[in-house]
Amino acid sequence: MKRLSILILTVLFISCDKTESEIATDTFDVTTTGIDIDCKLILIDFKESDQDRIKKITNANGLRYQAYNLDKNKFSSEGLILTVKVRETFDSELFACTTLGPGYPWLTVLRAEIK
Repeated sequence: MKRLSILILTVLFISCDKTESEIATDTFDVTTTGIDIDCKLILIDFKESDQDRIKKITNANGLRYQAYNLDKNKFSSEGLILTVKVRETFDSELFACTTLGPGYPWLTVLRAEIK
């Protein structure tokens, strides 16, 4: 019984989520390109010069991303230039999409403001 308790506690400590300081975040200037027909999230385009920094967060190639947690009421217009702080999207935040259009990687927006 004692060994089982120690084993369970060890597994719990190892399996804990990352702390906030371990989650990679960065701030970027992006341009909105409207709402995606597939997932109904706002699409954002990054500058080509930001590609290496964004890849460190997402492990994905490309400059267009679906912005999870970006307010559709404020930022759904096409062509807005925003300053956003982003992080990778956790599996628990993902949801099923219709697959009607092209698929883009996701990013979670922590903070956004019009530049």
